[in-house]
Amino acid sequence: MRKRVRLTEPKDEFDPEDYISLLPDDILVSILSRLTLKEAAVTSNLSRRWRYLWTNVTGLDFDANETLDSIAANPKLRSSERPKYINWVNRVVRQHKGPTLNSVRICFDLDKTSKCAIDNWVKFAVAKRAQRLELDLLENGEILRQPMRNYTFPYKHFSQCKSSRTQSSISIGLKCLKSLSLKCVNVNVGFVLSSCPALQYLSIHGSGDLTNVKVSGSSLVLKYLEIVFCLGIDTIEITNVNLVSFSYLGPTIKLIISDVPMLDEISIGEGYSGLENNVFGQLSCCLNQLEVLTLDIYRPEENIKVFAFPEFPNLKQLILKVGAWDDDSLLEFTSLIKACPILNRFVLQLIWMSPTKRRRKIKQAAKCRHETLKLVELVGYFGRTSDVELAMYFIENAVALQKIIVDPRNQILERSPLRIEQIRKEEFARKRAKHQLGSKKPPGVQLIIL
Repeated sequence: MRKRVRLTEPKDEFDPEDYISLLPDDILVSILSRLTLKEAAVTSNLSRRWRYLWTNVTGLDFDANETLDSIAANPKLRSSERPKYINWVNRVVRQHKGPTLNSVRICFDLDKTSKCAIDNWVKFAVAKRAQRLELDLLENGEILRQPMRNYTFPYKHFSQCKSSRTQSSISIGLKCLKSLSLKCVNVNVGFVLSSCPALQYLSIHGSGDLTNVKVSGSSLVLKYLEIVFCLGIDTIEITNVNLVSFSYLGPTIKLIISDVPMLDEISIGEGYSGLENNVFGQLSCCLNQLEVLTLDIYRPEENIKVFAFPEFPNLKQLILKVGAWDDDSLLEFTSLIKACPILNRFVLQLIWMSPTKRRRKIKQAAKCRHETLKLVELVGYFGRTSDVELAMYFIENAVALQKIIVDPRNQILERSPLRIEQIRKEEFARKRAKHQLGSKKPPGVQLIIL
């Protein structure tokens, strides 16, 4: 007779050198929670004791970067990879045994066609009293889609629960939420702020439901607010709150900010050029208290030359995200740097699809001593004349300069079928930076090329 083959069971024998298995379950779960979800699940094969330990992890990060890279290279894979991702999340959600969760993160190319599954994941996270919830549903992992195709946050379900037991569980779960990040998700901000009294961080990208956003009331504990590319938005009003950081990127809007004594960090870009609609006038109530300012400027050559920058007496960090479409000089930005008398860190992030180089003489800006500037970071450096001009300005004028960081990596093409060509360009830029700046920097200044 043919013997029946037994399935291999996890071993239970004690290994005298296996000290980790002597630890109590709660410590082992804490260790597993620091691994990726797939790594934690693999430990179920170690022994009977380990089989279900991973189902008690305190954080669920459903990361699928490798798959998203594949979809970016071949979009036809989306239709087959979506069901696989959904099945994976569903399987883990069903198996999870821990009473609570610190965080849940969904990151995949999903839209309203997957509403039923995503609804269940959100309800699961709320029922587990997750403190951090992230739904990153960007198309191909990096592109905003048409709002009508977005998944809609199930706030109607939460507000219409009829079962008292369910209502109580949801109410308690929402009150535990401290951080909510939504990309390509339509959402009602009023519902979120009123239902999540512990919410400290709110980030919304590409929502189609935002028109007039009001954040007001001293009872709110919200510290960080980010609204990006919500194209239907008309007004944002922020008053009488202890907000610490505010970010906005999108079309021109009516922006009302008042009575925000704790607000010391702002990131903003309005309209086609990034500085439209009297941006600094809209921020006038808090310019003197700002310590960190980020400006998104898509077309710098169109308005920088005629732009009058206000003074920022307490600004310590200035980050500029600039559209580098041509090789036009970047020295016009030195007038903004001069308006920051105690600036400590300056970052220029050049955003280009295909950098243009021109043959022209290197220009020089008027000299101006910067007594406090210690760190300069040039991101997206390609070795163009405009790149060198600005780097040399800091080398010659920042008397307290300690470090220049050059990062040639492209800031747009993260998932691209042309990535191999991009890597070649980045390596070329590294060599250019070393040749252009290596011999020009003062002896006490570090040049770091990433």
